[in-house]
Amino acid sequence: MMPSMSQGALTTSQFFRSKSTVLGASRSEWSGGFGGTKSWAALRKAQALESLIAEVRSLAGDAPVKGDGNNDLPPKNSHEALLIRLKSRAARLEAEKHRDFISNYWNTMRSDEDSSAQDAHLDGLLEALDKRAEELKQRSEELQHEAKEAERRLEHVNSLNLGRATDHELQAMNAFERSQRRIQEDKKEEEYQKQRDEVQALFAKVHRRLQSELIELRDYKVLLREYRRLRLEKLSETLGKVQDGRRLRHCVRVMIRNGAQRILLRLESAQLPLEPWMREVLLNCCYVEIRIEDTDQKLLTLRRLALRPVHDEVQAMISKTKAERFENLFTRTLEMRHMPQAEEEKPLPEEFPTTGRKSAGGASTTSSFASERKGNQKEEEPDVPEKVKAEVRKLEEELSSLRRLLQDMRNNAAAVICNQLRQAEKSAGRNWSSKEAAAWGHRMLSLLVSEDFAKRTMKEWQKLAPTAMLTQ
Repeated sequence: MMPSMSQGALTTSQFFRSKSTVLGASRSEWSGGFGGTKSWAALRKAQALESLIAEVRSLAGDAPVKGDGNNDLPPKNSHEALLIRLKSRAARLEAEKHRDFISNYWNTMRSDEDSSAQDAHLDGLLEALDKRAEELKQRSEELQHEAKEAERRLEHVNSLNLGRATDHELQAMNAFERSQRRIQEDKKEEEYQKQRDEVQALFAKVHRRLQSELIELRDYKVLLREYRRLRLEKLSETLGKVQDGRRLRHCVRVMIRNGAQRILLRLESAQLPLEPWMREVLLNCCYVEIRIEDTDQKLLTLRRLALRPVHDEVQAMISKTKAERFENLFTRTLEMRHMPQAEEEKPLPEEFPTTGRKSAGGASTTSSFASERKGNQKEEEPDVPEKVKAEVRKLEEELSSLRRLLQDMRNNAAAVICNQLRQAEKSAGRNWSSKEAAAWGHRMLSLLVSEDFAKRTMKEWQKLAPTAMLTQ
C-alpha cells in the first residue's frame, strides 16, 4: 500500500526501504530476464534520479536550506545557510567578519538591555553595505557598456574578408606572382587572426569581470537584505515597548529607510494606545521628517562647497604663528581705518578746478589707494558660483516650508485631541475625571510628538477656555 500524503513527505528514498517494491512495482515485475541485469539497471537509474532530485533541491530558490538533503545531517544555522547562498569571496569574508556581532545581536534582540550602541553599529554596517552595493552596480553598468563595445568589435573583426584570389585570377599570373600573392595573403590572414585573438581575449576578459561583478553585487544584496531583515525584526520588537514619541518616530523612520512594508499594520500589531487616525498622522510626520533630514543633508553639502574658499583661508591662517596673525590683523585694521579718511580727502573736479600739482598728486594717490583696497576686498571675498547660491536658497526655502508643514501637522493633531477632551468633559455618557482626561491626552501627545510638547500643550489646554484656538 502506497503511503498517503498526510503521513509525511514522499521521497524517493522511501521506495528502497521496502524489500518487496521498488518504484511501485513488485520484484517479480521488474526482475528477471538476463540473470537480474534489468533489476540492477533500474536500481542504478532510481539512485541517479534520487541524487538529481537532491541536487536540484539544494540549488533551487534562494532560501536557506537545512542540511544537504540527507536526513542524518543536523540542520544548519542561519550563518551557514547564508554562506551557502554567497558565492563571491569578498561577500563571504564580509559575512565571516561580522559573524559574532550578528549572532550576539540576534541573541540579545528580545532582551530589555540598552542596545543603542549595537543598533548604531548595525546601521553603520547597513550604510556601508548599501554604499558598496551602489558602487558595484555602477561598475557593473560600466562593464556592461564595455562588454557591448567588445562584442561589437569582435563582430567587426569576424566580418573582415581576407579577399583571397580565385583560381581564375591565379591562372593569369606566373609562378613568382602566385607565390608573392599567397605570401601576402598568408601574412594578412595571420594579422587578421592576431586581431581576432586579441579581441576575443579582451571580450572574454571583460565578460569574466562582468560576471564577477554581477555575482558580487548579488551577494552584497543578499547580505543587505538579511541584515535589514534582522534590523526590522529588532525594530518591530522595540515598537511595543517605547513610551516616548521621539524614539517611536525614530524607529518608524529607520523602518522606512530600510524598506519596510505595511508600517500601519506593524504599528497596529505593536498594540500602541493610538487611534487609527493617530497612527496615520504619526506615519505622515515620519515621512516629512525624512524629507527634512535629506534636504538638510543636501543643504549641508552645498554650504560646505560654498564655504570652501573660507575654509582654505582658515587653514592657511592656522599654519601661521601668533605674531604673524597679529601683524596681519593690525595691518588690515589700519588699512580699514584709513579707507574712509582717504575717500573724504579725495577732491572733486567741480570744487577745485585749478589745483596744483601737489594736490592733484595727493588726490591721485588717495584714489589709487582706495581703488586698490577695493580690489583687494573683492579678491578676498569668496568666489561662490551663482548656481550654488541659487541651489542653497532653493533648499533653504524648501526646508523652511517642510518645517512649517510638520509644525502645522502637530498642532492640528493636538487641536483634535484637545477637542476630544472638551467633548468628553461635556458628554454625560463618558465619565472621565479631569485627571484621567489630562493623563490620556498627555500620553497621546507624548507618543505622537514628545514629552515636552505634551506638557506644553496640556498646560495650555488647562488654562484656555473651550473657545480657545486649540479647542475650536
